[in-house]
Amino acid sequence: MKERISVILTSWLRPQYLEEQVESILSQTVRPREIILWYNAPPKKVGLFERKQLVSFKNDKYVKKIICDYNFGIIPRFTLASCLESEYVCIFDDDTIPGERWFENCLNYVDSEQALCGTIGLRYLSKTELQTEKPRMGWEGMNEKLEYVDLVGHSWFFRREWAKYFWEEDPVSYTFGEDIHFCAMLQRHGIRLACPPHPQVDKSLWGSVKPECGVDKVAISCSSDKSEEFWRVVKHEIERGYKPILL
Repeated sequence: MKERISVILTSWLRPQYLEEQVESILSQTVRPREIILWYNAPPKKVGLFERKQLVSFKNDKYVKKIICDYNFGIIPRFTLASCLESEYVCIFDDDTIPGERWFENCLNYVDSEQALCGTIGLRYLSKTELQTEKPRMGWEGMNEKLEYVDLVGHSWFFRREWAKYFWEEDPVSYTFGEDIHFCAMLQRHGIRLACPPHPQVDKSLWGSVKPECGVDKVAISCSSDKSEEFWRVVKHEIERGYKPILL
């Protein structure tokens, strides 16, 4: 299983996690073929030290860097996946630090279940408003077995060839909801959405061992009330054939 996985990272306002994130990826029981960092230039208010952290850090020699002087947002990482040669791709949010067996965990299911694997999973409870099961699958619900869901996030592990489906139809938003769009497009092709086991007693299998990193002041979900915009994207995909499991 050596060198079959390409990893895509993004960074913008969280340089403080990048070094630890890269170290955790290099420590995987299935070592990746390559790590690619898509660096969206941060606002001018971010100081020189923080900018330097994004391009110079421990183990940065193992990272291929795409340095932008403009913030192209979150869409490019899914587009970049199509350009790679590895059999599998794993994309991480910049607040997601995996346990050392995360890739091993995903490889147990991605082909046998024909499923996109993620470290957090949602299931919707309504077609008219934003209602989801609580707790979510993954590090929050600590599911003991694989659970099928409607949406995965924070980390996306999939066969590289599936990336082409993202652009079969333009997403309704280019700044938000790319995870919803990708999941909906994969579902059209019979690819399931799943959250691998996140057992309470073994965090090495988790896709995110420090979920508290994602609730800081720069988190998109915490910066303002995004529920209306989130539901707009979900509704758009449902109208075009996206079918939540419980509905």
